[in-house]
Amino acid sequence: MFGFFKSKKQKRAKDLLGTAYKVYNYRCDIIDQADAKKLSSMIEHLEELIGDGKVGTKEYEAHADELEKLLRKCGGTIYPLSTWADYTDMIVVAGILAIGIRSFFLQPFKIPTNSMYPSFYGMTSQVYNGAEDINPPSAPERIWRYIAKDASNYSLTAPDSGELEVEINSPTQARRIGLFAFDMRPVKKFFVWPTQERFYKFFVGNKSVELALPADFPIDEVMSKAFNLQNAKVAERNGKWVMKLGEVKRGEKFLNFDILGGDMLFVDRFTYNFKKPNIGDSIVFRTKYCEGMTQMNGGVPDDKYYIKRLVGQGGDTLKVEGNTLMRNGKAIEGSVAFQANAQQHGLYCGYKQDGDMRDGNSVKVEKDHYYAMGDNSANSLDSRYWGQVPKKALVGKSLIIFYPFTSRWGATK
Repeated sequence: MFGFFKSKKQKRAKDLLGTAYKVYNYRCDIIDQADAKKLSSMIEHLEELIGDGKVGTKEYEAHADELEKLLRKCGGTIYPLSTWADYTDMIVVAGILAIGIRSFFLQPFKIPTNSMYPSFYGMTSQVYNGAEDINPPSAPERIWRYIAKDASNYSLTAPDSGELEVEINSPTQARRIGLFAFDMRPVKKFFVWPTQERFYKFFVGNKSVELALPADFPIDEVMSKAFNLQNAKVAERNGKWVMKLGEVKRGEKFLNFDILGGDMLFVDRFTYNFKKPNIGDSIVFRTKYCEGMTQMNGGVPDDKYYIKRLVGQGGDTLKVEGNTLMRNGKAIEGSVAFQANAQQHGLYCGYKQDGDMRDGNSVKVEKDHYYAMGDNSANSLDSRYWGQVPKKALVGKSLIIFYPFTSRWGATK
């Protein structure tokens, strides 16, 4: 017990000595020279007291009190530290630590799309005024859904009575970017962080209302749940195409839905520095190194992080037969998603003969390259369309899903 208190006093003494050195080294040329000389002498004496084992004696305590008074006089912003200075030091140290961890070990990653569904969930929707006739959650339920599932509510109210219309794309654009027309605009999230959002436009008579959604969330699935699109009529409005959705009344909430945030996971950036990826790993890579994506983006590198399933590496031959992905003439192995897709088990849709695998074509993977495909093969823009992933593009592999708090929480598949 006595040894514990003695060690605590020794630590405080060394902290005081370190602070005194810091004040002297940083401020000896700007404080009064007499004070600087006195401070230097007191530091030497403090070292002698500590070295002679006199910490805790009356002599030491008297000297420490006098030194602290001098430090308060000469310390400026170094001593004593204000509360804000303490917080600043703590934040800076925490920031440096976080950057180091992110750069070399773990990187948080949020999945925006459903190309890896159902292994990983991107943003999904819950519609409340559609054919499923689901009652909107109460206020307490909304709070819980926001905390547990990152669920944000979106709704639109009719500005007038009349026929509801929504702007749509031409057939050519619809095949490329979706049925419903939108403007992509820069915005600031929480009035600070620059980002982009999709803006969709609805009309009732001569009045219009806009809906702003995350840049990676197309509204098509929401609209198919909320309205009977098969019987909707298409017309022209001021030189643009619109879809007529039916009659609404002024003040009516004609669209009400939640967007549930995509899975958030930690990416292991460390392992691939020492070993090659395994077939079946869910890999994260940077798109700016993928030439095919640059070409699709008009020759401008699009620097994003993608997550896909690693299905082939240098020298492999790949093709799709039925719902099965074949690797070097055999059904691919290495992940539960491979067999689940082959059997169309649960929500797995099976592999599709699209892109450069259309009509049963085979693909040869180049040296120092990887072939990456989404588990949701029917809705995945992957290596079949934009080519192979060079080795230098690899960031790491998925490790654990840490949010939201669902049945998928934990180690990734």
